[in-house]
Amino acid sequence: MVDIDTKLLRSFLVVATEKSFSTAAERLGCSQGTMSVRIQTLEDQLGQRLFDRGRHNVKVSSAGQDLLPQARSLVDMHDRLFDRATARLVSGRVRLGVGESHGSELLSRLRQHLHEGYTAIELDIVCQPCRVLEEQTRLGELDLAIVTSIEESRPATLLSRPRLQWVASPDFVFDESTPLAIACFPEGCSLRETGIAALKSRNLAWRVALSSPSEEIIRDAVGAGAAITVMTEGTIPADLKAVVRPSLLPPLGRARIQLLEQPGQPSEAVLAVKREVVYTFQGR
Repeated sequence: MVDIDTKLLRSFLVVATEKSFSTAAERLGCSQGTMSVRIQTLEDQLGQRLFDRGRHNVKVSSAGQDLLPQARSLVDMHDRLFDRATARLVSGRVRLGVGESHGSELLSRLRQHLHEGYTAIELDIVCQPCRVLEEQTRLGELDLAIVTSIEESRPATLLSRPRLQWVASPDFVFDESTPLAIACFPEGCSLRETGIAALKSRNLAWRVALSSPSEEIIRDAVGAGAAITVMTEGTIPADLKAVVRPSLLPPLGRARIQLLEQPGQPSEAVLAVKREVVYTFQGR
């Protein structure tokens, strides 16, 4: 009987999500070589190739696709078993900052996870621009903060490396004779700055048709066909679509979604919320 280390399954899940050994290694805090050894060990134990490795990308094989749901279930069960065994002993107040582009769906899942496992934790959520949250966390006014940035922040836990995408209504009409209308968060938002910088790099005419701290207002404007915006993959609503027009819209690259922590020794309650945030971003 072969016992599969959950570390191997966790590594498999992150590589499958990121489609990159190097990014997965960064997320799990190990070297790319270590990540490759873990995946090779898992493949040897299962006797199946889990990834088709190309020069520039990594794709989940058919065997890997079959393994994904079972791997998620096993890792989730392992983590829940451990966490719930100690959950009743954890109590306290945790102040969590949530930046732009992290919608109500994520917060709803996070609250549900905490309610199921940690009934004695009081979670206070503050929604602010990412740069404000970074400063508040540094000053100790927040325990944790979920922020989106282009550059790496230290110390921080990397949660995801999603692609940035131009997003518009299916009915949006591109009129190259007029400046491109964009809807975005106020100044200081990394998504806004990345989109505008990309347009400037192509010397394209643009205007901010709407600037709002409300994600719902931005989505309403885009849905009405009044403007386009920048979103991270996986957060695009069903009524909108990613727009790929290389001749007009420059590529945007990837963002870094990171979990920041205030300096000092975290409490057990903060560590519990940190684990739940990581679980939530892994799609559990």
